[in-house]
This record gives sequence, structure tokens and C-alpha cells, in this order.
Amino acid sequence: MIARIVAFALNQRFVTLALALLLTAAGIVSFRRLPIEAYPDVADVEVDVITLWPGHAAEEVERYITMPLEKEINGIARVTFLRSFSNFGLSNIRVLFADGADNYWARQQVQERVAQAEIPADAHPGLGPLASVIGEVYRYTLESRTMPLVELKALQDWVLEREFRSVPGVVDVVSWGGGIKQYEITLDPARLRAYNLTLKQVFDAAATSVTGSTR
Repeated sequence: MIARIVAFALNQRFVTLALALLLTAAGIVSFRRLPIEAYPDVADVEVDVITLWPGHAAEEVERYITMPLEKEINGIARVTFLRSFSNFGLSNIRVLFADGADNYWARQQVQERVAQAEIPADAHPGLGPLASVIGEVYRYTLESRTMPLVELKALQDWVLEREFRSVPGVVDVVSWGGGIKQYEITLDPARLRAYNLTLKQVFDAAATSVTGSTR
């Protein structure tokens, strides 16, 4: 059998060369499409629901935030694992889906159910970043000999963070430390009465100026 193959290769050199080139091309294409990575992501599809409710005890967060959200999320298809914990002013729910579930589909389903939950109006639920447990974490420090900490913090929040978020592959930027600008409003009750203004109107005006919305 081997002798016949060798004899055919010697007698049909053109056909043998064409088959060799075809096999090489097929190998290159297969190598480029090979779905194997050096560090494959074998983690489950996970969606974290993080809710901030400042100023409330863990028992209140569990009763009015965590439990209603869990009730809604439990009805999502292909959910395999659900765990939560409630802390002071914070609720965190971890949802795992079955293998093969699409990340964006899972996040959309969770987002829709979270919007349907009956929770206090001043609670702010949100989804955690779309990141894997094997994702790399890069840490850096921002230092300056001339700029104060307040200016460095503003540079980080309003310039660097926006640029980093626009980089492909970056899912979240979290900063610690630095100074934060604070503005203090001192109210004069006599002047408020003179202009026929209430405290709520002043608070609403201050909140509007912070958020940048107009009325």
C-alpha cells in the first residue's frame, strides 16, 4: 500500500503538489478559526445586580430591595444559581446562567426584570460591568507635584476615565482616593421668605445644576 502511494506521488507530481498546497491552505484557515485560546474563559455567564440605598440598615435593604428583586429574577429562563447579600445601604445579587447563554441576552433579561420590581423610588439598582473572572486588572497611580488632590481627582473623573472607557476591551474604571470638590449652600430664612421660596425649591435647583438637566 505504501509503495503504491509513493509510486503515485512520483508519477503524478502535479497532482501531489496541488494536494499538498490545498492541505496547507486548509491547515492555515483552520488554525485561524481555531476556537481555542491560551487562557480559555471557562467561567459561567454571570450578571450582578448592585443596588444602592444609602442610610438604611441591612434588614431594611433585605426586605425592601433584595427580596423583591430576587422574586422577579427567579422567573428568568436558564438561571442556575442565585445568591445575594444585603449590607448597610447596599444590595448585591449574583445571577448565574446555564452554559451557552449569551452575555448580552442574560443582561437584557435581568435588566427587564429589575425594572419591573417594586422597590423604593430612591433606590438605584444597576448591573455590574460585563467582565469575566479571568479578566486582567490594571492599577495605576496619578501623581503631580503642582496640582492639588482635588484637581487630580477632577482630572481622573472627567478626563482620564472617559478616555479609558473608550478603549476597546475596557469594561469599567474605578478610582479611589483624591479630593472631591464640595459646595456649601448657606440659606437665609428671611431672604427665602422675601423671594417666596421653599427649601424644596432650593434643593431641586441645586440637584438640577449638579445633574446638568434643564427645566
